[in-house]
Amino acid sequence: MANNGEKDWKTALKVAISANLGWGFELFDLVVYLYVATTIAPLFFPSSSKIASLLLFLLTIVIGYFARPLGGIFFGHYGDRIGRKRLWFVSLAGMGIATVSIGFLPTYYQIGILATVLIILLRIVQGFFLAGEWGGGMTLVNEFSPPNLRGLMSGIQQGGAALGLIFAVIANEVALALAPGSAFQAYGWRIMFWFGVVPLAIALAIRWKVGESIEWLNKVANNPEKVPIATVFKKWWKLVIIAAIVLFSSGSIYYGIIAYMPTFLGLYTNLSAYQIDNVVLATNLIWLFISPLTGYLSDLLKVRKLLIAILGFIIGALVYPIIILLATGSYILSIIAGLVLGFLFAFQYSIFPAWLSENITTNVRYSYIAFSINLGVALSSFAPYIVTFLGLVFNNPVTGIAVFDIITSILGGIVALMSPRDRVGLELH
Repeated sequence: MANNGEKDWKTALKVAISANLGWGFELFDLVVYLYVATTIAPLFFPSSSKIASLLLFLLTIVIGYFARPLGGIFFGHYGDRIGRKRLWFVSLAGMGIATVSIGFLPTYYQIGILATVLIILLRIVQGFFLAGEWGGGMTLVNEFSPPNLRGLMSGIQQGGAALGLIFAVIANEVALALAPGSAFQAYGWRIMFWFGVVPLAIALAIRWKVGESIEWLNKVANNPEKVPIATVFKKWWKLVIIAAIVLFSSGSIYYGIIAYMPTFLGLYTNLSAYQIDNVVLATNLIWLFISPLTGYLSDLLKVRKLLIAILGFIIGALVYPIIILLATGSYILSIIAGLVLGFLFAFQYSIFPAWLSENITTNVRYSYIAFSINLGVALSSFAPYIVTFLGLVFNNPVTGIAVFDIITSILGGIVALMSPRDRVGLELH
């Protein structure tokens, strides 16, 4: 058993920051993809209808994200058997290579259907490696954290998702400056993917210095599970279902509103690209800075599942007013809506890693977390497609987003209450 002295907060903080940067880069990939959706959809999925091209393009997100549960099983298996660190590093490097490669792809007009096939394949590769990154980060951060600081360190890690959107805003501004006007459609969108080299290099440099998990070394290294995911399915299948549904709920808000925000504002308002960037920036800056505080609040209150549930209900109640404010096209009202959404989402999102880690044993923790969360998020990757489609069905984009996200938020809140009793502040199993 590792003692608390070995789990000092300074080492835990270093691991949490590494996880923050890695997760930021991983989410940078998806957000950049959505940022340029309306620009490059016709380049890879040409159609007489702009919306039809966009819908086909958004389906590639779904295809890529359904590689994530498989990646979760792979990285979880070896992460539980041979150690967390190496798998965590490999997942980030693989993801980075795939992301930057998208910037070099020829378009449909250059090589025909092969361009479509290549972008789909790279999305699949991204989804596979991304599964190991997020699950590995959640596992390592909580295994390094002192028992009374797991929520705080989880909040630091989860703030990386907001950092990904901030990276995307910076990349968009750089690309617009280097390729203004029609040049953006010609080659400017490629710059946004190439920009990913910067956060990738920073994240890899910091991650290289992270050591192996004390929990894993002391409890599992000498006697690992032969097939960790089989043990998870046999003993904790109910936990898998609960975690997957709660993460589906949260992911639907993220992909259906927050990450979708640039596409929504670009399609349905007259806000300039600069103003849209600032709305996205405001949403994610409050998320980045509030996430550690709200994570720590769950440590102090010693409740996690109740907070997750309450916040799911609150988000569900406020989804419609928030979308209404965004749809007004008012710059100020959109920023206010973004700030409210960013705060509420960050509060719930920051609690997930500690909540998940405290419910499972060390010998299968990586496998359980990586598979469960990536299954949930794979399902939520339908959100951009669904809200766009429902907007057409209802002939109202606001209604399309609101109907879907109200239902998923409330569902997640209800299911969170079914999870096991909180073990806040106690040693990990």
